[in-house]
Amino acid sequence: MNNLVKYLSVASLFVAMSLPTQVSAEGVKIGVVDMRKIVASSPEAKAAMEKLQQEFKPKEEKIVKTEKEMKEKSEKLQRNAAVMSDSEKSKLERELVSNQRELQRMQEEFREDSTARYQEEMQKLIEKVNKVVNDIAEKEKYDIILHQDTKLYASAQVDITNKVVKALSN
Repeated sequence: MNNLVKYLSVASLFVAMSLPTQVSAEGVKIGVVDMRKIVASSPEAKAAMEKLQQEFKPKEEKIVKTEKEMKEKSEKLQRNAAVMSDSEKSKLERELVSNQRELQRMQEEFREDSTARYQEEMQKLIEKVNKVVNDIAEKEKYDIILHQDTKLYASAQVDITNKVVKALSN
């Protein structure tokens, strides 16, 4: 999301810099969009999040199961250490170390995969949002539309976020 904000900030700055410096404020139509609000309230974003949750649910459940098994083995080792033979203790300790490595590998893989997929889904959403914003800008004859984070102040009258969310819903 931070990359998106940076990208939109830089893009907005370039657009603003490319406008003729002689343009007066009169007759210039400016709009503002809040990407966080769009992502939080857009049906498309909600559907993407649900899709990702379903996609990664089996991996998450496997990680939880492995954590539970490790906890049980650790508790067994603590409970029965006094009555276990050295070889049994050593075997269980090796299993715990091996399981810990496997768990760390699964968690890292989960983080990497889920982050990559999240970014893919957000990129699709951003492309749709950009198209909608461009359509609104053309239809309603906006001269410039800025991202919420690139402006110091804007009245609610120039905020077109709800229009974008509504257009995405249709």
